[in-house]
Amino acid sequence: MPHALTRAAILDRAKADGTQRTVPASLSSETPVRRGYEVEILRHDPASIDLTRAVDGLPLLFNHDRAEPIGVVENVRLENRRLVGMLRFGMSAKATEVWNDVQSGVLKHVSVSYSVDATEPTEGGHIATKWTPFESSIVSVPADVTVGVGRSSPTITTTTTGAHTMPEIINREAEAAQVRSLAERYSAQLPQGFAESLRTRGLGLDAARDEIIEVLARRDFQSGGHVNVRRETDGQGVSRDVRISQMRDALSARIGGAAVTRDNPYRDVRLVDMARDILEMSGVRTTSMSSVDLVERSLHTTSDFPELLTASGQRVLRQAYQAYVGGLKRICKPSTARDFRAKSRLMLGEAPELLQVNEHGEFKAGSMAEAKSSYALGTYGRIFGISRQALVNDDLDAFGDMVARLGQSSAMFEAKFLVSLLTSNPNMNDGLALFHATHGNLATGAGSALQLSALTAARKAMRLQTGLDGKTPIDAQPSFLVVPAALETTGEQLLTTIQPTVATDVNPFAGKLELVVDPRLDAVSTTAWYLAADPAKIDGIEYSYLESAGGPEVIAKEGFDTDGMQMKVRLDFGAGALDWRGLYKATGI
Repeated sequence: MPHALTRAAILDRAKADGTQRTVPASLSSETPVRRGYEVEILRHDPASIDLTRAVDGLPLLFNHDRAEPIGVVENVRLENRRLVGMLRFGMSAKATEVWNDVQSGVLKHVSVSYSVDATEPTEGGHIATKWTPFESSIVSVPADVTVGVGRSSPTITTTTTGAHTMPEIINREAEAAQVRSLAERYSAQLPQGFAESLRTRGLGLDAARDEIIEVLARRDFQSGGHVNVRRETDGQGVSRDVRISQMRDALSARIGGAAVTRDNPYRDVRLVDMARDILEMSGVRTTSMSSVDLVERSLHTTSDFPELLTASGQRVLRQAYQAYVGGLKRICKPSTARDFRAKSRLMLGEAPELLQVNEHGEFKAGSMAEAKSSYALGTYGRIFGISRQALVNDDLDAFGDMVARLGQSSAMFEAKFLVSLLTSNPNMNDGLALFHATHGNLATGAGSALQLSALTAARKAMRLQTGLDGKTPIDAQPSFLVVPAALETTGEQLLTTIQPTVATDVNPFAGKLELVVDPRLDAVSTTAWYLAADPAKIDGIEYSYLESAGGPEVIAKEGFDTDGMQMKVRLDFGAGALDWRGLYKATGI
């Protein structure tokens, strides 16, 4: 049964980049950690860790709070049997606050959350042989600061076994015997003295097996046969994961992503040559292959080449998607959904009023009102292709342009979706429309036109909104003024700061509201305007992504109808109106 856990590690502040707001960090290791009455070891090798969710980076949170992401962990990879990555902090107020504490040394630890999907028993506990990281957090309270690795989980409390070192988990004598048996089995094919060096160096079973496979692969290659062995390092001793990561960075830069450093060996390398290196690392001899053969074999033989295109496209897609900051998303609350079933949100009313208890008196029971709203995700997307000829010719401009445009299109789609939801005035759980006179959040007639008096009346109406009990004021303070493009100038005039000479000239709304302009509103009405409360304080409209995606994603496969690669951009998205008390509409006519 998969279970979610977290593991913490000290981050390396010495390499922090204040300009880029980045810092490298170690996310997890094979250090044994006690969990309850058991000890757990996370196996760190390519076959054990599923990094699918980390292709475009892992979400970076603070103390595992999913409601407010503070950045992303990029270039997540294996190095020296450790999971590492680059923490990149966002520009939000919370991200800036945490980043400053990281730079000053107040916050020093990172925690990765993960699910364990398969284990094998070991002395005193188990080894996680299949596990998937799905988010990382800056944490304030790690479990074990002395070794830099521990637990930080809201549901699991982890302690070490003592103030000194961890007990030995794996029976080293038994493992040494397995290494000797493995070396003896291949002794006739190994160089003289190689088997003995495995024992004298005290290598573990996995490390010894890797070295034996590498020696046998080289021997097969030199004899003219097929390598037939996937190598984890290239001829220069650089790990496969590092090479793939360098290719991904270089390819992303070529199709519109961030520029790569000058020490990246693939910054000016053709796609065909990347395919050659991938095939060589996968155990395929490429000496006599043409450019066409290299591309075709890469598509058929290994998943690394399609995944390289997918990951690079995903980066450019997200870059273009995140570049758009307009629309109504600022007034909505972000969330996630586990699946496509209707997502229900239970709203609790206000706590009952406290009553005086006289001497020897009895405490009286109270109850809270509740209401429920729901909405479901939908799946949206497009398919496009990149031809075999384009791959062979290294012509990736069209691919990059298409991915970037679909990233922009995804952002535009979400903005249009939210405008349609707001202007459709959907029915709420009480059977009335979102904006309704009974809800006290709708103004009509000539007096509702956007002007100081109408804005004053709207703010008062929101302030006087009551909770689910119908009598307790909830003080729904407006934070946003939402207008169509036709009212943008009027909105700016009403919110501008002026230098008054008398008290009556003071602008009461200066600095109090943020102006949100969406030209999609003009197609519905050029006179209607809205107020919205801070969605973090009072529910209004909520939007969600599928938990495993978090936005649009690129999916690739070998083309069947087309000769090349088929690429699909998919967005799992939905939104719903949760509560009318944080929203107000004036028709303006």
